[in-house]
Amino acid sequence: MNQKKVENYADLILRRGVGLVAGDVLVVEETSVTAIAFLRVLVKRAYELGAKDVVIHFADQELTRIRLENASLETLSVMPDWWVESRNYYGEIGACFLRLNNDSPDGLAGVANDKIAAWKQATTEPLKALSFVKKENRVKWSASVIPGEAWAQKVFPDLPVEEAMERLWEAIFDACYVTEESGVDGWDKHIDEMWENAKKINALQLRKLHFTNSLGTDITMSICDDGIFTGGICHCPEPDGELFAPNIPTEEILATPHKMKVDGVVYSSMPFVHAGNVVDGMRLVFKDGEVVAYSAKVGEDIVKGILETDEGARRAGEIALVPFDSPINQSGLLFYNTLFDENAACHIALGAGYSDVILGEDRSQQALEAKGLNASALHVDFMFGTADMQCIGTCANGEEVLFFKDGKFNL
Repeated sequence: MNQKKVENYADLILRRGVGLVAGDVLVVEETSVTAIAFLRVLVKRAYELGAKDVVIHFADQELTRIRLENASLETLSVMPDWWVESRNYYGEIGACFLRLNNDSPDGLAGVANDKIAAWKQATTEPLKALSFVKKENRVKWSASVIPGEAWAQKVFPDLPVEEAMERLWEAIFDACYVTEESGVDGWDKHIDEMWENAKKINALQLRKLHFTNSLGTDITMSICDDGIFTGGICHCPEPDGELFAPNIPTEEILATPHKMKVDGVVYSSMPFVHAGNVVDGMRLVFKDGEVVAYSAKVGEDIVKGILETDEGARRAGEIALVPFDSPINQSGLLFYNTLFDENAACHIALGAGYSDVILGEDRSQQALEAKGLNASALHVDFMFGTADMQCIGTCANGEEVLFFKDGKFNL
């Protein structure tokens, strides 16, 4: 492990990820106890940058599994007030939120799906208001990862643990443009290039997207009323507040689909992970925005649990355009981690939509939902992009344009 790159990666997460500035409170959410060595580097750097305080909410996947296997469904279905308040409090004071994950992709495999579903609903439903605040960019928030032993061996199954960890660290550095010289220079250049593409897409004034590929995907989705595309960075508050990056790494240019205007069939093109379980070979059929049929070769019960979380979990909350020649895809690695794999191919999210890409002065949830924003306790990404993916966009003037061809932008 290159210690200088580790320090620069922590610097990138703080300065560009959560956009930490002097006086900010940083909350690291549900991070593993096995991340302690990196957390010490991160926390030290946060205070050097002027953080007022750093709060760590620790978790442990193995302890979570033990609880899920042994606690009753009734117990798992309820979270105590103190747990909820300890999260919502920091949203109320405008803290920065960082999700830092290194869990095993299938660390909860085999746990009864009804227990996983009850646990996920219990831990997300009480935080829906905070989730909306994040998606509105009223607070700065970001998600990043560091290697974990079980995860590293999932990605590099033929290597000893130590070598697998080293290889995964280097893959993360490469995907995030981190070098020994800097954590932010390569990142900033990459973001500038992404914004140029976002500007070109917005100039087309796209209102409807029609995706097709050889897997059988044939799906049409309209963008929310007053919706735009963005990528890489956000502002707190929009449109010209402090900069932050919701995801590190990032290759996606995204918009929010209209919750009632998604029709057709879509096939997942890569495995994805939800609640410690792998789902693969998924097929979803949408009608009037809602999933009306589904199947999966692996993890069909997990898909069922996702869709039954709440009404909004059956509708789309994000459409993201990712060129198939992105550096993450070109690495040839399947990361079994959505944060990375979603940046290898175009993806859709079931559940909550992003309100910050919907223009308008009225920022109430009611007004945004009237424009097509989907509300849900969940936001679950899955990849559907392929090397032969194409998308024909319908512009505001009715003109059709093939702006995404052979898995890449055609601008």
